[in-house]
Amino acid sequence: MRILAPAAADTGGAPPDDDIARLQARIDQLAAHVQRLEQERASLRWMAGHDELTGLANRRLFHALAPDLLRGDGCSPAVLVLDLDGFKPINDTYGHDAGDEVLRVVARRMAACLGDHLVARLGGDEFAALPRAPHADAPETWWHRVAGSLSAAIAPPMDVQGHTLSVTASIGVVPAGRSADLPGLLRRADRAMFSAKRHAGATDKAGITWVVATDSGEHTGTYRPAASPTAVACRPGDPVWVHRSGARRAGVVESACEWAALVRYRCPNGAGTMVDTIPTSCLTVRAEADPYLDRESSPHR
Repeated sequence: MRILAPAAADTGGAPPDDDIARLQARIDQLAAHVQRLEQERASLRWMAGHDELTGLANRRLFHALAPDLLRGDGCSPAVLVLDLDGFKPINDTYGHDAGDEVLRVVARRMAACLGDHLVARLGGDEFAALPRAPHADAPETWWHRVAGSLSAAIAPPMDVQGHTLSVTASIGVVPAGRSADLPGLLRRADRAMFSAKRHAGATDKAGITWVVATDSGEHTGTYRPAASPTAVACRPGDPVWVHRSGARRAGVVESACEWAALVRYRCPNGAGTMVDTIPTSCLTVRAEADPYLDRESSPHR
């Protein structure tokens, strides 16, 4: 039994103020320590599931999330594997810091293009994604637009440490259908990606090649930038394609700077328009006319 000091007895048994202050300081110290531990745990959890260099999901998180997405909401999914071509010479010529920056730029472009679809860096210069059809009754060939939009997003040259660098890629796509066998789908997408590499190697023109492997066979496509790929129109009133969430939508530039543009473009369902800031890496020149957009576009032509 603790015998109270005279000071405590005088206050009816309550501890003196200095004891209360010390107790409160200790409580505050413990609370701060718990907060630091919670922050460290959240950081470790994020690091366990994400690629440190690019911030994308890593292989572990991709394999954890993809099975549920394959059994998802009725919108047909596809497994996509992308491997950069000509990446090793960048490392050899400009150094690994430049190579790391190229990987970060490619990761940002993929994430911006595919929107809320799962995108991951599997390792090295290999990436994977699990895009889904834009709606349940989308045509079976919806993956053509995904591959084309992703290619157009990756293709523009990038400024890396004062050098203008370009990369190409080989893409393998496998529509999942009703299959939730992720390892099997990844193997098929990997084989399709190597088939795209062989197809690209058989031509003498630079570009991004994709192969879609379906039950009826392989379907090959190639995206080749214009002769001057940096000349993407980014002046008010210029017509552009906006490549986002695996789809290509007609748009008109409202204002622009070197790296981004404020664009008014078609909503996903085609009804109405929306305005958003879009990275120039997700824009390409639109030659086809859109009567509604171009009629209302700015006069600065």
